[in-house]
Amino acid sequence: MNAIFIYLRSLRALQAENISGPYLPWRIRRQRAAPSQPGGSPVRPGPVVLALFCCALALVGCSLTRSRTQWQPLSFTAPNADAIGNLRLVGAEDSYVAAVDLESKGCADCVAWYLKTAGQAWAALEQELTSAGKSSTRALTLYRSSVAKVILTGQRFGQWDPHRGLVVATAEGTTIVPTAYQGFDWMPNQFQRLEPVGDYSTPELSRKIRYHGLGVPLVVTRNVFDPQPFTRPKQSFAATALVRVDPASGGYQLELYDPLRVSTVAVGTCSAPLARDLSAHFAYASVGEKRPWLNNFLQPGATGAGDGLFMIEPFQPGKIPVVFVHGLLSDPVTWAELVNELRSHADLNKRCQWWGYQYDTGEPFLTSAAVLRRHLRQLRQRYDPQRHDPALSGIVLVGHSMGGLVAKLQVTGSEHHLWQAGFTQPFQSVSTNQETRRHLRESFFFQPSPDVTRVIYIGTPHAGSAWARRPVGRLGAALVKPALESEAVHQQLRRDNPGIFREDLRARFPTSIDLLEPGSPLLQATARLGYSPAVRLHSILGTGKPMRDGSPADGVVPVHSAHLPG
Repeated sequence: MNAIFIYLRSLRALQAENISGPYLPWRIRRQRAAPSQPGGSPVRPGPVVLALFCCALALVGCSLTRSRTQWQPLSFTAPNADAIGNLRLVGAEDSYVAAVDLESKGCADCVAWYLKTAGQAWAALEQELTSAGKSSTRALTLYRSSVAKVILTGQRFGQWDPHRGLVVATAEGTTIVPTAYQGFDWMPNQFQRLEPVGDYSTPELSRKIRYHGLGVPLVVTRNVFDPQPFTRPKQSFAATALVRVDPASGGYQLELYDPLRVSTVAVGTCSAPLARDLSAHFAYASVGEKRPWLNNFLQPGATGAGDGLFMIEPFQPGKIPVVFVHGLLSDPVTWAELVNELRSHADLNKRCQWWGYQYDTGEPFLTSAAVLRRHLRQLRQRYDPQRHDPALSGIVLVGHSMGGLVAKLQVTGSEHHLWQAGFTQPFQSVSTNQETRRHLRESFFFQPSPDVTRVIYIGTPHAGSAWARRPVGRLGAALVKPALESEAVHQQLRRDNPGIFREDLRARFPTSIDLLEPGSPLLQATARLGYSPAVRLHSILGTGKPMRDGSPADGVVPVHSAHLPG
C-alpha cells in the first residue's frame, strides 16, 4: 500500500515496499453516535460501507489484494548407482540407494543410511577440496540431499532431539550423533523444528539474500509457551546444517551454524564457503499467515496478544537496539524488506540488534507511545537493571507514518501542552479511579527517554495530512469499533467532571485518524513539544506525488508536514 493511511510510500527508496504489551483498559477511541440494538452494542457500518471504504483506500494508493507466499520443499537428487562417474562416491551412491529404498517403505533405518551417505560424501568433498581446491557437482548435490534427509527423517521418526542429538539405531547398536551449535544466540531448546530451504517467493521481499557453499540452509522454528521476555512465542530464524566425520574418533557430528555470523567452515586443511540463506525464514513465517493490520485498525484491542515491543533475536548485550515502528493500517511485516537488507551487512549486524514495535493502529498514537515508553523501561530493567551496558543508552527509533509520531513521543517532554489541548481543568483535580488516573498520566505526562539518542522519521505527518479530513479519512474513523471500556471511561469523566473536555473530546475519544487532522489541537500540541538535546533527528520524505494544491508530497504527506526544521 502506498498511502500513509495504508502502507509505506517513501520507504520504497530503501527497497521496502509494504509489504503495547498488556491491553490498556483506557484507550482513546472514537465513539461514533449510532443507533443501538435492544440490549446490544451500537450498530457497526455494514459490509457495503466497508466495501466503499476499501475502494476509497485503493484510490489513495492502497492495494488490498496481495499475492501469497509460495514455499516449495527442497528437491532431492535421484540415486545414481548405475552411472557413478566419480570413484570417490561409489560407497556414498550405494548407501543413498539403500536409504531411499528404506524411506519409501517407511522404515526408520533409512536415517542411519542417510547419515552414512552424508559421511561418505563429506569424505569425498574433503579429498576434492584438499587436492583440487574445488568440489564436483555430484559430490555437492549428493551431500546436500543426504544431510537434508538426515534432518527430515530424523525428525519424522523421532530420532532427533536438540539436546541429545541424533539417536540412530544400527545393527551394531544405538549411536548418538551429537549436535554442535555454532554462533547462535538461541539456546538448543529453541530448535524445535528444522526445515530445509527449497525455493520460495513472497511479496514481502524483493531480493533473496543467499550464498552458495557447503551445507543445507534451514529455517528453524520454535513455538514456546513461556518465551524469553520481549521475544515472541512463535519465531523463525536461519541456520545451516553440516554432517561431518571426526577423523580422530570416526564418529559423525551434526553441526548447525548461524549464517548471520558464520560464513566459512574448515574442511580438512582448507576452508570453504558455507551455504547460507538469510531471507528464507521471513518467507516461511508468512506461509498461511493472515496479516492482522486491518482488524488491528477496525477493532483495536481485540487481537492484542502480540502487541508491544519485541526482539527479533534474543537479547544481545553490547549491541545498539534499532526499533522499527510501523505506521497506520500496517504491521511489523512492513519492515521485513528493510530488516532483510540490514541484517545481511555483517558490520551492521555486529553492532546492532533489531527490535520491532507492534500496536493497534485504530487507537491514537498517544496511547501507543505510552505503551512503548513503558516497555522500553521494562526491557532495560529486565536485561540491564544496573545500567552497565552503554549500547542500551543509544537506542535508534525508525518510525514510518504515524509510527514516527509514536517515536517522537519517546524523545520529547510533554510539560502541560498535551493535557491543556484536551482538557479544561488541572489533572490533579480530576475525579476518577486510580487506574484511569494512572493511564491518563502515562499518556499525557512524560519526559524524554534517556535511552533513545536517534530518531529516523519516514513520511511522518508532524503537521497532519489533509487526507484525514477528506471522506476516506472520515469514513475510516467511523469504521473504528469503540471499546466498551473507553466509552465507560469517557462517560465517567464527563459525568463526574462537568466541562472537563475541550470541544474535540466532548462527544467521544478520538481515533488515530482524528489525531492526524491538521487542525487537531492534540496534534498541534505534539508539534510544540521540546526535544531532548541529546537526540539526533533525521527525516526521509517523498516529493514525487504532489498534493491537490500542487505542493510537493509523497501523495499523502506533504513535505511541509514531514519536514522538521534543522
